[in-house]
Amino acid sequence: MKHLILSSFKNLFIFAFILAVFSSCGKSTEELLVGTWSGTDFKFDQTEGPDLAAMVEGGKGLHMDGKLILEATGTYIITSPEDMMNSKGTWKVKGDDLLMTDEAKNEVVYTIVALDEAQLITSNDVKMESPLGNIAGTITLTYKK
Repeated sequence: MKHLILSSFKNLFIFAFILAVFSSCGKSTEELLVGTWSGTDFKFDQTEGPDLAAMVEGGKGLHMDGKLILEATGTYIITSPEDMMNSKGTWKVKGDDLLMTDEAKNEVVYTIVALDEAQLITSNDVKMESPLGNIAGTITLTYKK
């Protein structure tokens, strides 16, 4: 009886160990991000400035069906739906943020809201000047792989 209990505990321990090993082998954020992402949704929550619907629609037009290509080498390319290059540079992950630096050394910080094998959702705060006044808000971008 004592041998049966010890054998059961041993089997339980081995099962728990194997389960722990497999659950810790999930992909890292960087590994999940690498690949070609297609824009599927664009949302702008404006917090300041005049209503510039045409500008928002322009941003949406560039994002929807555009591509975000994140290479394992740490470089990226963003293309429009017509496959015209919109931006390129380097990327890295820091905590929950995706940091992208273009060739002119402009850095944009995107907070990773959700990420799995098939979907990426980011958000970033924007603030810019326009001839009609300052504009500010949060852009939420959704992609599928």
